[in-house]
Amino acid sequence: MFNDLRREQARILIVDDVASNIHVIREAVRDLGEVRFATSGKAALDIMQKSSPDVILLDIEMPGMDGYAVCKAIKESPRLRDIPVIFVTSHDQREHELQALSLGGVDFLHKPLNVPVARARIQTHLALQMKTRQLALAKKDLADVLQHLPAFVAHWGGNLCNQFCNDAVGHWFGIAAATMRGMHVRKVLGEANYAAIEEHLKDVLRGNCPSFDLTFVRREGSLLYGQVSLVFRPDENGRPGFLMLITDVTERRCAEQALYDEKERIRITLNSIGDAVIATDTNGNITFLNPIAEDMTGWLSREAVGEPVERVMPLRESNQGHGMFNPIRLVLSEKRTVGMAMNCALQRRDGQLLEVEDSAAPILDYAGNLTGAIIVFHDVSEARAMAVKMTHLAHHDALTNLPNRMLLQDRTQQALQQAVHNGERLGLYIIDLDHFKVINDSMGHSVGDLLLKQVARRLMGVVRPCDTVSRQGGDEFIVLVPDMGAIEQAGVLAGKMLKLISEPYKLDGNVYDLSGSIGVSLYPDDSVNQEELYRHADAAMYRAKQEGRNRYRFFSAEIEEALLTRQALERHIRMGAEQGGFLVYYQPKVDARDSSVVGLEALLRWRNDKEEIVSPSSFIPLAEETGLIVPLGLFVLRQACQDGKRWGGLGHRLRIAVNVSAVQMMGSDFCDSVRTVLKETGFPAELLELEITEGVLAQDVERTMNVLADLKSLGVSIAIDDFGTGYSSLSYLKLFPLDVLKIDQSFVHDMLADRHNAAIVAAIVSMAQGMDLRLVAEGVEEEGQASELLKLGCHIMQGYHYGKPAPADEIDALLNIDPRLAIAGEAQ
Repeated sequence: MFNDLRREQARILIVDDVASNIHVIREAVRDLGEVRFATSGKAALDIMQKSSPDVILLDIEMPGMDGYAVCKAIKESPRLRDIPVIFVTSHDQREHELQALSLGGVDFLHKPLNVPVARARIQTHLALQMKTRQLALAKKDLADVLQHLPAFVAHWGGNLCNQFCNDAVGHWFGIAAATMRGMHVRKVLGEANYAAIEEHLKDVLRGNCPSFDLTFVRREGSLLYGQVSLVFRPDENGRPGFLMLITDVTERRCAEQALYDEKERIRITLNSIGDAVIATDTNGNITFLNPIAEDMTGWLSREAVGEPVERVMPLRESNQGHGMFNPIRLVLSEKRTVGMAMNCALQRRDGQLLEVEDSAAPILDYAGNLTGAIIVFHDVSEARAMAVKMTHLAHHDALTNLPNRMLLQDRTQQALQQAVHNGERLGLYIIDLDHFKVINDSMGHSVGDLLLKQVARRLMGVVRPCDTVSRQGGDEFIVLVPDMGAIEQAGVLAGKMLKLISEPYKLDGNVYDLSGSIGVSLYPDDSVNQEELYRHADAAMYRAKQEGRNRYRFFSAEIEEALLTRQALERHIRMGAEQGGFLVYYQPKVDARDSSVVGLEALLRWRNDKEEIVSPSSFIPLAEETGLIVPLGLFVLRQACQDGKRWGGLGHRLRIAVNVSAVQMMGSDFCDSVRTVLKETGFPAELLELEITEGVLAQDVERTMNVLADLKSLGVSIAIDDFGTGYSSLSYLKLFPLDVLKIDQSFVHDMLADRHNAAIVAAIVSMAQGMDLRLVAEGVEEEGQASELLKLGCHIMQGYHYGKPAPADEIDALLNIDPRLAIAGEAQ
């Protein structure tokens, strides 16, 4: 304690009017603190006002203001009255000591001083003063703590009336501490709160110290979540009482509620999602399974908790069934997200395997420390099965289940690589069913599909397991034969396939006959790569069709040339007639009586890649087969009308004949196309002559009659080309609205030498005259033919005797049209 005082440097004031006395006393207390002195009462009071001492050593007898007066002044000062005053005097009378103590003095020292006793007494009073100061400071600190404590602290008597409260401003229940003193707890807390706490109040008054949580309703209506502690504390008289401590835990409760809500939200989410979720601790033992995980693993959550993840979720390799490492273990060891292997399967508790996939991830706390792991996965068994099925569908024909074009290309490339490596022969067969469209159109696609399935089965039955039968769409099949062997074997296989295809087909009691055309290409005999194999086999198949169908043909140089021509023609047709090298030539029709040109037949020509002019017989069949004859025919019609309009404007009113194919006639918009061309070019309809063959008349009589009637309504003329060579009945001449008969050149060519042909020509002329039809003789090459035809009554002739087919500018010269006028006419 003495050391504490020295550290705090106690202040000692000596008041005495005798210097020797001051010296004695100062020497006695020198080492007890800071020593100051005053020689009068007034001087002492001045020093005290400036710096309060911790103890005052006061002489009684002093001039002016004695010690009693000074002590009285000290005790009257609120700031100084607690300072201990020790009287020092030479008087020993008891009445002086009693008077000094009655004025507030704490001790009495007699002169001359007994220094050890004086030091001990002074030191004791300094210690007491220091303790008093510390207690005062502690009391103030406690008051400050209570004042600013974020809690409600109150003392209540046994009658439940308030005796103390730290809520100075009434923050908690709207009642300030001063107002609350003496108030009953019911009034302070309110009825609702009192009802909730009443039993606890009874409990504390019985000497217990209950602690509980309570939701208080503040006076303004808001809720206060409080943690309440009641401590039994009787008053100084031993009467019952208690302390009430309420801590505001609203924020904590709200956080707990929010945490609960969040956990509940997560729980509902995990239990509701379509994926399985399993959580583990840091040892890989199960801590959570959601319902989907329960269903997929076969384990209930209460059974699985605490079990190693490998037991609840054993993983297997899908194909081989080998055990697999659970991703949870890698997550726990490396603290990173890990995906499942693509071929992973979960073995359920009942042994069933489920294809699964997804990923596992670590669970980290706020400090980044690993607390466990979670794995999320779902059943992909159906998805993987569907993927396998989709892959199969992507590479196989949906109707026949044969490999499609994509898969065949892949197998062909592999077979070629094998053939190159092993020095083998490879065969490719393209099979096209003959006239299959007729069956589809007449019997329906359902019958056609059944037939295609039977053809596929027959082809599969004739090839080896290493061969590939593919359907490319429609009625076309391709057979790939690796390691072919001799060329003779290729022919034998083609013959077998033809024979199988040709055998009758029985469907629903009906019998159907089919045949096929097969083209064969061989590596390395005629092809060096996949593209050539397909192209050459297709060319060979096309040749088989041209030669009568129901046969097979190998590829050759001749077929190659024909194939190139066909490709070039098709390319030119698709480019557009104007840009594709197509030209319109005209052959004059002459009145033999005066050798005047009365009309022209428009004839299509093609300038190929070699700048050669190709006749229609070389490309019209292909154009009709592909349907490209329609844009070509429209091109000829428009060009002929444009040229006819130009010649008419130059004084030559000529009838222009344009050939029409069966494909054009059967088109739904042919009449509209003719009407549009006539309107666009301004060519008179009565000068347009449309030539059709007898075969067109026989295809669909009713439709043809309607089309011809529509054409006649436009004002155009209808001519029958190559009359006498077809298979139509002569009655058609009466049925159809015809205007012109053209005698086929085959009859005209031999009419002078063959009396039969002469008779046919005569009969045709006579019939036409009888039916009031105009006549045109084709193929007139000699003067004798012309003379004989004139005698018979046919005077309009066409042939090399009068002029070969020529371009429009040469026709201008034939008509004696000045080139300048021709150019001007074109400009118009």
